Amino acid sequence: MSYKQPTSLVKFTDAESAINILSESTLRWSAPCLFDDPFELNHRTTLNFDSRSLLTACVKSTLGLIFSRDDPKGNSPLIKAIRRWRTEDRFDSEEEAQEVLTELLTSMVQHREPEVLEIMRTWKQYSRDLRILCLSDGHDDIASWKRYANNHTGVAIRFACGEETSMEQPMPVKYSDTKPEISPLAEQMDILMNQSNVLVQETFPDKFLCKSKQDSKEKEWRLLKLSESPTKLDDESKMFEQIRFQQAEVRAIYFGAEIENKPKNEIATLIKRNYPKAKVFQAIPRHQKFELEFERLQET
Repeated sequence: MSYKQPTSLVKFTDAESAINILSESTLRWSAPCLFDDPFELNHRTTLNFDSRSLLTACVKSTLGLIFSRDDPKGNSPLIKAIRRWRTEDRFDSEEEAQEVLTELLTSMVQHREPEVLEIMRTWKQYSRDLRILCLSDGHDDIASWKRYANNHTGVAIRFACGEETSMEQPMPVKYSDTKPEISPLAEQMDILMNQSNVLVQETFPDKFLCKSKQDSKEKEWRLLKLSESPTKLDDESKMFEQIRFQQAEVRAIYFGAEIENKPKNEIATLIKRNYPKAKVFQAIPRHQKFELEFERLQET
């Protein structure tokens, strides 16, 4: 683990959902298909290649290795064969080599197909059963208030996390220019040509810990768990779980700058009754900057 575990994280939400969260002491952990994000992978996601494109890419790559000035690296049977062909000047032209390679690699791709089908079968099951809780590192990001807290009319709730809490091992989201894939074409080529010992299924969790660099200011963390009662239903709207947290885990509540009085008063009553140790703050726009400051509210 190369990152420092936080001691608390924040959940941004609209006022109505905040009332439900604080009333029931539960948080909704959702399957990826319920996220409002077209770039999020889910059980409907497919591979970005098929057997034909995998074969074409492998033939092209192998041709490059045969006629390259540099010796290919690796000890797989195919790489050893390429070295032998280079030593023997086996092929006079790329056209001659392509015919032989297409026949050879077609057999290898066909042999690989059951493994690829198994990857997709386990992916669909995993991503249907996966439940994710999304949290933020801080409570002052304006974009998060707008996007996740109903344009500043909602609430941010700070929860304790780590050992002996309901959020034991949050993991940071990595921000990238490259969208994750179930298994990239390059990865399957490497497995096929170099006989790499890669178990693609082990990387499934990583696919849900990557977002666009455009969202990097959110400083998002996620908790992942598999459902204890895997759903076999096709109704995606039911692919979530309400998971309890201890009332002592609520460290602070931040009211949005535009929250209305009615939900604010209702939430304040819930805090006083169920979360008396939680600190309460009101977001206030700064006068000269596009920033928020938070005023501590005294108990009444």
